[in-house]
Amino acid sequence: MEEGLVDPMPDRPAKMRRVEEPSEPSAPSTEKGISRVDSEKILRMSQKGMSVDAIADVWNVEAVEIVKTLELMRSGKDSQSDAQAGSEHGWTSLVKRLMEDPPDLCCPISQELMEDPVVAADGITYERRCIAEWFYFNSGSPTTREPLLTRVLNPSQHVKSAVIAHKEKTVQEILSVASQVPIDDALKLLSRGEQFVRAALPDASAKRKLSSLLLLRVKRMQPGERRAIVEELVPMLVEVADNSKLEELLDLDEQEVLWLLSQVNLDLMRSLRIPEPRKILVSKELARRIPSSTVADEQGDCLNYLWDFLREHEGESWAKATSLVLATFHSRLTAQLEVLDTKLLRQACDYLKSRDSATSFAVDFFSSDLGISTLEHWPPKSSSSIFAELASRLDEKHEEKVDFLAKAYELDDSDEDVRRALVKQLNQHMLRQSIDDNKHLEGLLLKVYLGWKEDIPVDVTQRLSLRPESLKNVTADQLMLLAEMLKRAKRRADGARIAVSAAEAFSAEGKQEESYEAVAYAHYLDRANDRASFKLCELLGSIVSKCKDLGNKYNELDHKCHKIQELKAEEEPIKCISSFSWDLSGYDFSSFTEDQREFSEKFPLGVSGIEAWLGLRPKAAPDKASLSLWVNEPVWVKCRVQAGDWKHSLEYNFSTRDEGGLQGVGWGHQIPTSQLASGITFHLLSVRRGGSSLRWIPPGSTVSRPRLIGLTALRPQEAPPDREVWLTCGLPELAQSSGKFYYEVQLLSEFDSPQIGWLNATFQAGEYSGEGVGDDPHSWAFDGERCLWWNNGKKPLQLDSPWKAQDVLGFAIDLDEGKMQLCTKEGGKVTMPSQAHGALYPAVSITGFFRMHLAKSTWRLQPPKGYQEWGHGDISWTN
Repeated sequence: MEEGLVDPMPDRPAKMRRVEEPSEPSAPSTEKGISRVDSEKILRMSQKGMSVDAIADVWNVEAVEIVKTLELMRSGKDSQSDAQAGSEHGWTSLVKRLMEDPPDLCCPISQELMEDPVVAADGITYERRCIAEWFYFNSGSPTTREPLLTRVLNPSQHVKSAVIAHKEKTVQEILSVASQVPIDDALKLLSRGEQFVRAALPDASAKRKLSSLLLLRVKRMQPGERRAIVEELVPMLVEVADNSKLEELLDLDEQEVLWLLSQVNLDLMRSLRIPEPRKILVSKELARRIPSSTVADEQGDCLNYLWDFLREHEGESWAKATSLVLATFHSRLTAQLEVLDTKLLRQACDYLKSRDSATSFAVDFFSSDLGISTLEHWPPKSSSSIFAELASRLDEKHEEKVDFLAKAYELDDSDEDVRRALVKQLNQHMLRQSIDDNKHLEGLLLKVYLGWKEDIPVDVTQRLSLRPESLKNVTADQLMLLAEMLKRAKRRADGARIAVSAAEAFSAEGKQEESYEAVAYAHYLDRANDRASFKLCELLGSIVSKCKDLGNKYNELDHKCHKIQELKAEEEPIKCISSFSWDLSGYDFSSFTEDQREFSEKFPLGVSGIEAWLGLRPKAAPDKASLSLWVNEPVWVKCRVQAGDWKHSLEYNFSTRDEGGLQGVGWGHQIPTSQLASGITFHLLSVRRGGSSLRWIPPGSTVSRPRLIGLTALRPQEAPPDREVWLTCGLPELAQSSGKFYYEVQLLSEFDSPQIGWLNATFQAGEYSGEGVGDDPHSWAFDGERCLWWNNGKKPLQLDSPWKAQDVLGFAIDLDEGKMQLCTKEGGKVTMPSQAHGALYPAVSITGFFRMHLAKSTWRLQPPKGYQEWGHGDISWTN
């Protein structure tokens, strides 16, 4: 033994060898290795005052085994008081030993167990901290008081190992007896064990032992005293994934178990063996997590675990809870409706019909409303399939079948299978039952057929009652469709009545033209309809009044246009290719009639090789003459004509007349006769032959080349020299994949083949190919010239009127739902019958100039609510 170390138990006798007594037969063992005969001997030794440790040494076993043996013998002995006294003496002796440290492992200075033992020059082992403090004030040995030759301290690995072994053995014994000793002793022992183990953290083995100690402490404490211990223990058990200890904690009180479950993840929760009385707490914890989860995948896992967990249990409450979860979260569950019980589906439908009922049961069962009260819509749209599945299980003539299908259609009218099944049921009911019995279904039938613009079968149309309550939700456009169907069913008078109602609805919406058309159609269907006749008279009067107003406005605008042209002619300097003057002084126009015309001699249009001449009607109107320009070949001409103070410009592309000649174009009833005395001067400003790319311009003039401002040329990849090329361009840098966006396009010139909408980020730029917006599966476009919509090809589109130059058009897209709309200045909105997807950006394919308004401040129209701007500023393709 190292010098300075003392045997911790100098008086401890050598262990005695146990000898079997041949006179007594062996008996069944009460504990492993200790027979009943030996147990009785151990009890007698305890009653005579021997300590538990001394008895353990005699029998060569651990002290805890002696304690257990005494406890078993005490419970089966007649002399209960003696046994109990011996047992209590044994516990006291054991606890005392476990609470004390061997003297040879304690520092002579502090009398405490050493953690960092070192050997000083006197050969005695001390705690490093204690001997260092001693040397600070003293120079001799703290034990012998003799001077020391050196203060060098050498670590004692032997003693350190002995300390570690002592701690491990003590902790192991505490774990063995803490559940059996009196509670006060148990708490003292557990605190001592924790003190030993915490010093070794974060070692994994130390964590496991600490968790065992804390678990024993929790079991020996009262609910109100142990919450802090539970809050330390549970995360530790979760970290080391010790399911067995976690399962032992499930016997705690309800609030403690709920807190425990809130700390474990789903995988660990699935692996736990939950006692039957605590399973309801698992469902409550899962229900708590669903609304609070912000990650879709986590919420989905939680929902499906809850679904599986509920289905494992039997009983009415569990079944109701299962149906409620199905009703609320069907779209996010992996559940297959086809395999579920009909009773479960019916219960789910009952909850879907009443949000209050669903919320009330959720709170009662789960202590949470599952987020039902905060859902925007109830029933959820996804629950349509539950009603549809239940309807599919009913007989064709079952009264509830049509009700379930109607509810399914109401929730999701895009499901084609549901719509077909509902239409079939409605047709059968309309034909099978009386008109009075069908009155509650007629409105639904009209909604389904007219909403999809499908023709109602003639035999069904003939049985329609057309009551006001059936028509209250039918739009004006749908009323016109219904009127046409009634005409085909030979119910012209009813069709006229419906058309008049459509006219009134159109008028209320401010759509006067549609109202007029509806009135005319009603009169066509039934001339005896007084309402139609009266409204037709109103229509005619209104048309006459409007014609007068339009005539007056036209005259005002025409006068203003002439004034503007005169001012421009005065301001602009003339740069012309050539000029000709027609001297009229030698003409006598006194005998000319109104239609009589005089022609000038022919003159060349620059170097184009084309001849032109002027035609004059000197008496086209009182005090006004008419002048026109004639050419012998197709040509584009820009010119200016002057007669005295009268000046006007002309830019025109001549076309061939049916008779083979060429049409004269000019200025009718505009030249004051008094201005003809000075003759007529013709200035040729620019000219281009038909089909030619060459254009003659005056010397010193410049040709403005169109510019692409803010847009990226895609096909072709460079801006073309003029507007005659079909250009595809867009804003790929503004591609979006989510949200609601809106932009506008103003058509600045005459145009051809417009395809305006959105391109996908996958669109490949390149040379001109004749393919643009809407020509592939990943782009969509509106075409208001040809009344088409484009997506991998063209499809017809119903528009109020074709697009024309100077029109402003709005383009709205909901990228989350794929909905695309065209907005016009009349306030109309046309929805494209397709759904967009992917990352998209604004794009245009067109022959002609345009300007694009991105910022909200530049919008001219009223977009749908909730739509935001694509970007800022105006961008354009223009000269």
